[in-house]
Amino acid sequence: MPDTVCPPHYRTLLGQVPAENYAGAPTLRRELDAIFRPSWLCVGFTSDLKAHNDFITFQLGPHSIVVQNFKGALKAFRNVCSHRFSRIQTEACGNRSLTCPYHGWRYDGEGRPMGIPHNETAFGLTDDDKTALALEAYALEVVGHFVFVRMKSSGPTLRAFLGDVYDVLEHVAATCPERIENTVHEVEANWKLGVENGVEAYHHPLVHADTFSYVLQPGVVMNTYGPHCTHEGILTEKSAHWWTTVTNMARLTVSDRYRDYVSFLIFPNIVTTFTAGAFFTFQILTPLSDTRMRIASSGWLAEGAGAARQAVIGALTAFSGKVRDEDKTICEIAQAGVSEHGLNRPPLLGEVDNRVRHFQRAYADCMGVGDV
Repeated sequence: MPDTVCPPHYRTLLGQVPAENYAGAPTLRRELDAIFRPSWLCVGFTSDLKAHNDFITFQLGPHSIVVQNFKGALKAFRNVCSHRFSRIQTEACGNRSLTCPYHGWRYDGEGRPMGIPHNETAFGLTDDDKTALALEAYALEVVGHFVFVRMKSSGPTLRAFLGDVYDVLEHVAATCPERIENTVHEVEANWKLGVENGVEAYHHPLVHADTFSYVLQPGVVMNTYGPHCTHEGILTEKSAHWWTTVTNMARLTVSDRYRDYVSFLIFPNIVTTFTAGAFFTFQILTPLSDTRMRIASSGWLAEGAGAARQAVIGALTAFSGKVRDEDKTICEIAQAGVSEHGLNRPPLLGEVDNRVRHFQRAYADCMGVGDV
């Protein structure tokens, strides 16, 4: 009998997303159908949708979503005119009627084209025609100040999709009502690299040597919530002291639940942090192409008062901006590596990569075992 040759140990550490899945238009098309369309996606915030005709748009690969306020009711539609398929709303946000800029077709709160120039002489469209030509509508729900849209016509409610994370978002929205920053930047890297970078702390000592490495003590604990997960950590003595000082100076009303640090991955593409029960960051990482993503980052601060508050906001936004720059650089370096020809195995994922492994399992479940 020949000796049984055991596979090398490293094979037990392989993830579930091969390097080739971090590039390629066909992979992105499958992801849009299998992952993004069925999922609840955060597309923006209620603070940008307060008035009649306020709107926001959200780009997902080639797809554009518009959310519009119709006399207090928020509705979500595919942002494509029924006439000759022009984009309707062309800005990231604003206030104007849902009217195509090409030929002036105007849509109502049900997505029907109710204002069609020269309809009687040029088209003769009846009310039934207009109903049949309504924009594709998407499910929309709000939790806290977060607006979520589901593109697939059927599926779980937002509460069912988020599970316990639903109550967390309600809590942090109530604790941190003021948005102190809102930035959007693009990164030349696949969206999965951005998510995976955001959920692990293994890179902090090198990439964030002068920023995040001073925030957390070594060792973070992962908890899972279906496809979502957290890691929770303890603030360093230096960071805890800073937060105690600024909480008192700015008279911040902090959370009674999370007094150190917790980071949530909300599958598929949201990474959050909640620090000292007072500062919440919320990042939406969206694929624009197979090797380019948009990261929309917002920061939210607990209620407070006093002259020191603006100084605290300045320090937090400067810190966040530096961390984002560091992450952008390293994600683009990582993309250059995974784009090398012939890398056909998944990455190695050790215990320090446990949240990356959890993300990849959820990804593989959505894509199908044979797809990765």
